Amino acid sequence: MSIDTVGGPSGVGHESAAPFDVGGYLRRARRLADVSQRELALLAGVAQSTLARWESGEREPTASMLVQLLGAAGLRLEVVDEADRRVRPFDRDTVRDNAGRSFPAHLDVLPPDLRPGNRGYGERYDRPKAKGWYALRTTRDEQHPRPGRPTDHPTVAELSARRERRREELRQRARDRVVPRPPPPPCTCFDDCYEHPACPASCPASASPPTVGCRWRGP
Repeated sequence: MSIDTVGGPSGVGHESAAPFDVGGYLRRARRLADVSQRELALLAGVAQSTLARWESGEREPTASMLVQLLGAAGLRLEVVDEADRRVRPFDRDTVRDNAGRSFPAHLDVLPPDLRPGNRGYGERYDRPKAKGWYALRTTRDEQHPRPGRPTDHPTVAELSARRERRREELRQRARDRVVPRPPPPPCTCFDDCYEHPACPASCPASASPPTVGCRWRGP
């Protein structure tokens, strides 16, 4: 992991794969914010002796406390990968199982309509419908090599949008299968249809029901 650091005469530098020096960052935050150890401890709501132990490396603050301390100097913590790209945390709105538990983070989670082959071929009558599926690691590695795996589990909103897209696709397929009925041919009868129960065979509309106001052009 790469860490953007502040230091040196210019105040800015870059350090690659360096250990995270909590005490050094706390002292850097105090330097940038121009506050004493007592003043920063007062802002964080801790004793000065506690902050002193954190700066000396004797103890370490919690992650939330470290964020608060660095925030006093306008600094923030970020997680980046080897290419210095910011890494987002896992979404809290990811789909969960029927018991409300998160799926294993290291495995791929599939939508409920994409049942893995090792999970049988039908729903269990004694269980509610699955909200998602995951394959065991061996099955996953055989079907999805690592470069092609998704980085996140689907969220509830994403699965809802997927279901709506599938419903619309099914509705569109049903509409495409319907052959529109051609309109009936125009009636060329001469006399009123009130006198004739249906058009004669010579009329193009003879196969259609009688038309009001139809004129029969007799022989």
